Amino acid sequence: MFKMRYLALAVLCALGVQVAMADVANKKTKLTFSGPVQVPGATLPAGTYVFKLVDSASNRQIVQVSNLRGDRTYATILAIPDYRINATSKTVMYFGERKSGTPPAVKSWFYPGDNYGSRFVYQKIEATKIAAEVKQPVPAMEAAKVEVKVAQAPPVMTVTPQATEQKYEAVVFEKVDIVDTAGTDGEAVQEPAAAPAAPAPQLPKTSSPLHLALGLGGLLLSASALARYAKSRLS
Repeated sequence: MFKMRYLALAVLCALGVQVAMADVANKKTKLTFSGPVQVPGATLPAGTYVFKLVDSASNRQIVQVSNLRGDRTYATILAIPDYRINATSKTVMYFGERKSGTPPAVKSWFYPGDNYGSRFVYQKIEATKIAAEVKQPVPAMEAAKVEVKVAQAPPVMTVTPQATEQKYEAVVFEKVDIVDTAGTDGEAVQEPAAAPAAPAPQLPKTSSPLHLALGLGGLLLSASALARYAKSRLS
């Protein structure tokens, strides 16, 4: 019984480690917006959403936006690696400030404790409009559907506020990010815990061992009587 309990405990611990590793790997985050926000390819109304990295062996920078249940996907976003000097204990999303009445555009997303995050890439038409409004360069790509299974992502460029195109360079964004302020804080979402392991089956107790003791005692008495009888015949 003790061995079985230890084995079950070890299995539960192993499952817990796997769940924790899954959480860190997909960066699953719950974010609540008080007003509409823009992400590449979609405008999200006020509400609560889940952001996570898609499990793709070919590209680790594809972000999926869904509802809390995970049964509806609002956007599948191509992202590129982003960096910040000071990490925080919360998930943070950065926005580009836009004119009043226009939903702020999400620029980048960082998981708790991470210096490296995901900067969203907008399609060229969206990026040109955002860059002109926020007066900052915006990563862009030609209009193309983001495919999770595609190993080679579309090339990324930089659209300037003057509507010109340049080669993408991360250092450009590191400079403009100095003036950024943190946007909505997010909550890291834990995956459901694994169900407890079933207890080891036990054989049912059929009856009391009293009959076994009585039977053994009878055998010993019979053997003793037989030994005395044999001794009397020999003497």
